[in-house]
Amino acid sequence: MKHRAMKLLRTGILLLGAGLLYALAVRKIGFGVPCPVHALTGLRCPGCGVSRMCLALLRLDLAEAFRQNRCVLLLLPAFGYIAAFWCAGYVRNGDRLLRGSAKVTAIACVVLLAAFGIVRNLVGW
Repeated sequence: MKHRAMKLLRTGILLLGAGLLYALAVRKIGFGVPCPVHALTGLRCPGCGVSRMCLALLRLDLAEAFRQNRCVLLLLPAFGYIAAFWCAGYVRNGDRLLRGSAKVTAIACVVLLAAFGIVRNLVGW
């Protein structure tokens, strides 16, 4: 159990560090990694704007974060719940599958993100 917790902690620190390095690089050079879906099709995928949303959150600018990707911003608590549930199951017994309410929440998030991807291109969000 302790081994899995330490592995999860190391992975979390690496991901957080990579995210902060990316944020610093974007602030320094002025642009980030472009969305391949948008580049190929001209359509905005459900994830378009997430980097800009995260940068706005780092500046504590909630209005700008909402403008960049309102769906992902509003789903952040659900993502946190899913992550916490998954981490707890992994640390406790090595389970890597989502179960119960976390699985239902994850499915609901996928459906909402797919709907948002369609709506944002029709309405122009």
